[in-house]
Amino acid sequence: MKKQQFVTTLAVLGLCACMVLAVHQRWRFPLVNAVVNTVLLPVNAVVRQFSDAVSSFRDSQRLNATLQEENRRLKKELDNLRSAEYRLMLLETENKELQAMAGYKQQRDELTLLPARVIGVSLGDLHEFFFLDKGDADGVHPDMVVTTSEGVVGVVDQVYRHYSRFMLISANQSRMGVKVLRRESRAVGVLTGLGPNRSLLQAEYFGRDDDVRPGDMLVTSGIGGKYPAGLCIGTVSAVDADVTGLQKLAQVEPAADLSHPDRVFVILQEDVKRRIEKEIAEEAGEAKP
Repeated sequence: MKKQQFVTTLAVLGLCACMVLAVHQRWRFPLVNAVVNTVLLPVNAVVRQFSDAVSSFRDSQRLNATLQEENRRLKKELDNLRSAEYRLMLLETENKELQAMAGYKQQRDELTLLPARVIGVSLGDLHEFFFLDKGDADGVHPDMVVTTSEGVVGVVDQVYRHYSRFMLISANQSRMGVKVLRRESRAVGVLTGLGPNRSLLQAEYFGRDDDVRPGDMLVTSGIGGKYPAGLCIGTVSAVDADVTGLQKLAQVEPAADLSHPDRVFVILQEDVKRRIEKEIAEEAGEAKP
């Protein structure tokens, strides 16, 4: 038995030695080379495939990690660009508003204008009241007109030390004297609000024969002296007779944005003499051929 094990061991060692020699010096053992190739080539192919798969997996993992990092970097850059674009748009919008307000202040030099910001909306009341960041300490009083560079927004109704509340001209309780700006007409009426519907206003009490047409611009009349004259209200969009047929009703599209007022002026005072002089000068200019 021991002799058989010794012979077997010796044979295995001899075969291994032949295989080693065959690997390094194939020309000496053609038959052994053939056997070696037959046995080792499939194993070598499997090992190489496994090695390639492991290498490919590692490369894929590295590539995936690189792509994820690049994606995070690009996303951060995109967020920064969007933030910068938003800030730029905000600054451009604010700059345009300030330029418009500065231009309006120069044009209406007969008015003492206090710049203010809308800081909140009154809860309830159908959102017909807004709060300003200016109050009694800044010279604001009830019945002062609140306007933008586009047109009248509302009228101050409550004043506190450092803030105040104003009512939109679209509110149900709002009443304001208006007139047609067109020189051939000068028809006078009363502007009333339609409540939550801020897209349109209504002007009443025009006479049956008054010349009021779609496209006419309405401004404050100044009658009674409560509000300054000549402030832009809006444009007539339609004209109809009332139920009695004795008066005309005009639907008016407001010039100012009544849904989201932001930067506004409070008209503290009007230089009536200066305003009349400007009106005379403008009429004289229109009268020239």
